[in-house]
Formats: sequence, C-alpha cells, structure tokens
Amino acid sequence: MWQLINRKIGEVPLNDHKLELRIGNKIISNPTEITEKLNMYFISTVEELVQQNSNRRNYNKLEIKHCPNSIFIHPVTEEEVISLTKSLKGKPSAGYDDIPERLVKQCIHLIKGSLAHIYNVSLNSRCFPR
Repeated sequence: MWQLINRKIGEVPLNDHKLELRIGNKIISNPTEITEKLNMYFISTVEELVQQNSNRRNYNKLEIKHCPNSIFIHPVTEEEVISLTKSLKGKPSAGYDDIPERLVKQCIHLIKGSLAHIYNVSLNSRCFPR
C-alpha cells in the first residue's frame, strides 16, 4: 500500500523493482504467468500433503519424531491457534504477507484446522518457510 501511495505522490520511481520467478534455468517475468506458476505450485503441494496423509484419520495427531537428546515440541492444536489469534491486535493494515490481522481474527474458525495442520507438517518435516 505504501509503495502505491509513494508512486502516486512521485517519491518512488515506477520501476522500483523487477518481478521475476526462476524455475530451473527458465526466468519468468510476466506477472500473470508468475501468478499461475505459484498457484499451481501451492495446489500441487496441498495435493501432495493430502495424499501423504490420506491414510490418517486425524490430521492434528501427526507423528513428530522424537530425539532423546533434544527438546520435544507437541503438535499444535486448533485451540492454540485460536488462543494465539485472539492475542493479535486486529490491525487493519497488512504485514509482509499482505494479510491484515483483522481478517485473520475474523475468519480464524474457518482456517484454524488448516493452520494447525500446516504448523504440524512444518514441525514434522523440519521445514520452516521464510
């Protein structure tokens, strides 16, 4: 939002950044094509996760491997997701992810299961997105 405002008042040049996506050796710079590629990536990732977990009856009870020489983190529950969301201030402005806190607070009961699942898969796979 601030980039848009600054562009309108003339404080930032129109071409302040170049949008590119690299897939293997191919560089994509068309915003529509980038959006489509990212969309397909996230759809396929979700499909893979669903397929991997299709034989499990309860997604909140993922098997997190235990190492006796380290700390153990219990799987995240939907109740914890709701509780932590309640502590958000509910600002109307968005963060780096372009999702306003207010929106998250308003729809937490619709996304609590998905968020808990994503957190648990992240813990189980030891892969933490930036």
